[in-house]
Amino acid sequence: MTARDVALKLATALYGNFQIQAMPLSDGGDGFIDCIHFQIQELKLMQSEVCGPIYGSNVQAKWLWDVSNKIAYLEAAQVCGIALLGGHLRPMEATSFGLGQLIQVAILQGAEDIYIGLGGTASTDGGVGALQALGWRFPDQSNREVGPGGGNLIGIHRILPGPALPVHLNLMTDVANNLLGDLGASPVFAPQKGANPTQVFELEKGLSNLWLHAYKILKLNIDFPGSGAAGGIPAGFGMTGNASLGSGFELVADLGDLEMKMDWSDVVVTGEGNYDRQSSMGKAPGSIVKMARSKGKKVAIFAGRIEDRAGDINIELGQFGGDFDRACEALRMELHKL
Repeated sequence: MTARDVALKLATALYGNFQIQAMPLSDGGDGFIDCIHFQIQELKLMQSEVCGPIYGSNVQAKWLWDVSNKIAYLEAAQVCGIALLGGHLRPMEATSFGLGQLIQVAILQGAEDIYIGLGGTASTDGGVGALQALGWRFPDQSNREVGPGGGNLIGIHRILPGPALPVHLNLMTDVANNLLGDLGASPVFAPQKGANPTQVFELEKGLSNLWLHAYKILKLNIDFPGSGAAGGIPAGFGMTGNASLGSGFELVADLGDLEMKMDWSDVVVTGEGNYDRQSSMGKAPGSIVKMARSKGKKVAIFAGRIEDRAGDINIELGQFGGDFDRACEALRMELHKL
């Protein structure tokens, strides 16, 4: 279920007993576009056909267009997301090429500022695919362009920058991992994208090769906090000089006036599939709990499974056999006790 689906179902289930404000949130991954559109319905919902996570197969990617302010909101998961592969993960081949195409579409639309939600991607290509779509070249020793996917980064021998971007790219993520190292893009996230230990090692070598040539040729260090998000996309865009990192959660929260809604509330309900210790490490639910506690609000965690019982109320769907309605009834009873 998407954040939007859960927020609306919870609001419907509790309506009549409590005053409710529903606000789906995202930290930049899947649902980023839906959450923003829920808050600002005046934004124009666009759809463009671009390359999907595997080169040669296209997808219809949704994005948002703020006509008045010439701002585009894109979501990497709409283009190269894990969910688009339907369980058939291909970690060495997956590419961010379509994201570069979507950026180009937004530029042609007249965008002067682009916000990109990062997360949930199938690729670990250091953003090379996206840059190739924007006119950058990454030749191998035979002067042939390296193929799509993180598995081909090891072949990069030169970097030839493309045209200067006429827009600023705001890369929205709450991942602080570097590109390389034990906590880098490949060891931490590639296994979630289907990579076995050998492939994790090969992807790390490829990203290291990309870093080496960026340092030697462009005199840039693209291994910085946050550069490992979305398979290293911020590292690639870090070579353009026209990109900066920002918090996906804070952007969506600001657009939806979360702080004002939280001030209005007595109880804040949040959750995710599995609420665990990682939830408090930059993920949206953990950020919500932290903000609510700072304001002295009661907190209810509503999740599929709860390993970190951080709420005054903790409702675990697993205890109800996954029955959403029964879990909502339990939540209602516990809220009445507060």
